[in-house]
Amino acid sequence: MLRNDIFSSLSPSIKKDVESWVVNSLKVKMIKKLDNLLEVEGRVNARKLFLVPVFTIAELSKRVNESAPEIKTFFYKELITTIDEAESKLV
Repeated sequence: MLRNDIFSSLSPSIKKDVESWVVNSLKVKMIKKLDNLLEVEGRVNARKLFLVPVFTIAELSKRVNESAPEIKTFFYKELITTIDEAESKLV
């Protein structure tokens, strides 16, 4: 799921660590941003959506697509930004 050009030279364990970092960073970003946009009930639902033991981009994407399709565009925008951030730290 991560960009092949940068990540192809990394070992499988490093790739897994980078993906976990992306997922965890994305969870924190989404919760913080949604906290500013939503009322109390929405904040609780956002936490239920993102504060789960999910460590791959595919699992988190599936969870958002199934549970909160209304925030898919926002989620994928933040995902791309977070991947770019990880990429810049690796270069």
